[in-house]
Amino acid sequence: MHPPEYFVNGQLVDQPPNSPGVYRLYGDGPTPLYIGKSLHIARRLREHAREAESSARHQRLMRSTRRIDCTLTAGDIGAQLLENLEIKRDMPLFNRRQRRARHPVTVHVPRLAAAASGFLRPEVTALAADNLSPDDSHYGLFRQRRAAEDYLITLARRCGLCQRVLGLDRGRGPCFAYQLGQCLGACVGREPAKKHNLRLLAALAPAQLAAWPWQHAILLREDAPGNAHTDWHLVHQWHHLGTFPSLRHLPRRAPAASPPALDLDAYRILLRAFRQPEVQRYAYRPDSRPRAVPLPVASHGTADPAGL
Repeated sequence: MHPPEYFVNGQLVDQPPNSPGVYRLYGDGPTPLYIGKSLHIARRLREHAREAESSARHQRLMRSTRRIDCTLTAGDIGAQLLENLEIKRDMPLFNRRQRRARHPVTVHVPRLAAAASGFLRPEVTALAADNLSPDDSHYGLFRQRRAAEDYLITLARRCGLCQRVLGLDRGRGPCFAYQLGQCLGACVGREPAKKHNLRLLAALAPAQLAAWPWQHAILLREDAPGNAHTDWHLVHQWHHLGTFPSLRHLPRRAPAASPPALDLDAYRILLRAFRQPEVQRYAYRPDSRPRAVPLPVASHGTADPAGL
């Protein structure tokens, strides 16, 4: 078996780089067999070779690999974003987990839309990024509706919330949990709506999602070790709109409206990035000479998405 050829940013090289970036393993065809990312590409490729000694799947992958193509990034944020984009676009055979674009559902509690009884009722809805507003609270990210409903049922049982008034238990009269002593009696008038609502919101609070805190797109600046180069990540409404090597490469016009569906993996990557105090944030000012205006560090102190 001949060793694969290595390419870095389109150039043939003798050895893979030990730098941050994305790598693609190709066989004889034009579509990658596998796409990965690492802070140390060469080290990660050596790990693949070792894994082939004990894993039949890795052995098939490495035996089929004829070419390894690498794209360097400034750091881990850019590598994660590029990997996520390319896996969903190219759907490599050996990437199982991320191949399908995951558009999550969430638990939405419209604060100003309580039922006629006065009780807040959670709704399981598809999540669009521009719906993440501070006024309407969203909690948790889930791959499917059933997972969100199971989360609410578990929460109700743990906290003594009434599944009947939450819309999880259809029927009339006392809910089944009340008969078992697991509900404080909202369904029979023993617990006021205000108290039940407060307990519901307190139980959901650890899973509250972060609303987009700006009125405009922003830039995340990511510098390579030793400031060898810089990546500028353009982001709006939790959508990654592109990565650029310098400000002069940025688009001259403001980004179009965000697509309706939120990419779950991209959201989680960006949320982690915003929580890193060393990541520099800039307001994006598109004009004849795009500018980056420094922003104060914003708070994104929500818990990690639930249900995943």
